[in-house]
Amino acid sequence: MTHPTEPADIRLIVSDMDGTLLDDNGRVPDAFWPLLDELAQAGVMFVPASGRQYQTLHEVFGEHEGLVYIAENGANVVKDGASIVQEPVDPSIILPIVDWVRTTAAAGADLGIIVCGVRSAYIERSDPDFVSHVSRYYAALEVVADVHAAALDDVVLKLAIYDVGSAETRTGPALRGLNLAADVVVSGENYVDVMSRGANKGRALVRLQQQLGISRAQTMAFGDYLNDAEMLDAAEHSYAVANAHPSIRARARNIAPSNSEAGVISSILAALPHLQDGRVTSLP
Repeated sequence: MTHPTEPADIRLIVSDMDGTLLDDNGRVPDAFWPLLDELAQAGVMFVPASGRQYQTLHEVFGEHEGLVYIAENGANVVKDGASIVQEPVDPSIILPIVDWVRTTAAAGADLGIIVCGVRSAYIERSDPDFVSHVSRYYAALEVVADVHAAALDDVVLKLAIYDVGSAETRTGPALRGLNLAADVVVSGENYVDVMSRGANKGRALVRLQQQLGISRAQTMAFGDYLNDAEMLDAAEHSYAVANAHPSIRARARNIAPSNSEAGVISSILAALPHLQDGRVTSLP
């Protein structure tokens, strides 16, 4: 574990959710909530950055004035309930990917596709286990007969493919092999996201920095998986949690304790020691 030796001039903190801020039970650690209030009082903006949809992130964080969300891996940046950045996918890529998932699943692969719109996410699989799993990440979710048809009435930000096998070694390479006008990124052990070219958490963060007048040197970022790479590059104070993918640990400037050890919280406190008081020093 490494931490800066002197307090940093941090104005913006951005953190991935699953595997990073959230504990192994998928919960925000209790010690984070008073810290969030301390950050706001100190003039430091905290931004959740996730592959999850905005509706899910808002459900987790509730009403916190001025909170900005980087959702859908950077394809939707939302402030005060309104999108300030949207990067929809090219509509022409949706049907080929839906057809590939359907064909591959019919051949025996355990796959499912989530078409992620601004208004809702859409799935065709209706088996309870799949619906329950997807519902954890997509609070606004509809089970439909045809995800491509449903997408025609929404703005599609991302296509997420769930692979019970290895997303990194199987589904990711297969989707890249389709040579579509899109970026394919492995966002978790079982997830591949297909997005607009160049859309990612890092580009969303850079745009936010520009809007806020906050520099890379004033930014702290935390991540654990491949879809966090560009976000870490956009922050001088970049942290990979100890449980992160090896390439992310190599890419970050600092290593934080794991998500199960509340590494995001302890690293923020180490970088901003003036925040430590009786309300935030007790970590789980």
